[in-house]
Amino acid sequence: MVLIGIKNRLIFQCVDLILMCLQGLEVVDNSYFITEENIGMLKLAKDANTILFDYRIPLAGADTCSALAAASEKNNSNGMVMNGLPISIYAPETVGCAVVDSNGFTAAATSTGGLMNKMTGRIGDSPLIGAGTYACGHCAVSCTGEGEAIIRSTLARDVAAVMEYKGLPLQEAVDFCVKERLDEGFAGLIAVSGTGEVAYGFNCTGMFRGCATQDGFMEVGIWE
Repeated sequence: MVLIGIKNRLIFQCVDLILMCLQGLEVVDNSYFITEENIGMLKLAKDANTILFDYRIPLAGADTCSALAAASEKNNSNGMVMNGLPISIYAPETVGCAVVDSNGFTAAATSTGGLMNKMTGRIGDSPLIGAGTYACGHCAVSCTGEGEAIIRSTLARDVAAVMEYKGLPLQEAVDFCVKERLDEGFAGLIAVSGTGEVAYGFNCTGMFRGCATQDGFMEVGIWE
């Protein structure tokens, strides 16, 4: 493993890509990931001077992100619009999971859909333990939303800290952190405690979520 500094950024370069190759990952040239669709979406984001949630968001004939939002609210007569955009665009976004087993051991994992036109070198909250993902004896937490706001508030870790130091049950700890710890950013989270309590919270219009237990109970939701 070699540590290399490039334009004030630190990156890890794995010699011969050993770890990836051992897992059977196909190694391709960087040009493989550059497509006409990607180039077009990046141009639209730059022209609109904004950040897109994911390069796979359908444009539906709109020339800018604001135009997309306006068209979405107009065309979605069934009301299936969230945060000014059609629900369909959120499909490739953050995927998080918080689990607890019969012994009370918790675990959490979070992946992200990424951002288009983000600042070079930006790292979001998803891979940062304590920010977008956290698990301990008290609870497991996975977050979604504006990464910078989640990082500033160390949102996932704070839920566990509030449970530990304030003695609050999981849902009350989640509500406290979403209301008191988040600044101007929009975010949400799912969580499960070591005793099996399930909780969620968000300060935006809606958040896709679901819950399942070993006895067959299943529940899904979008709105509050």
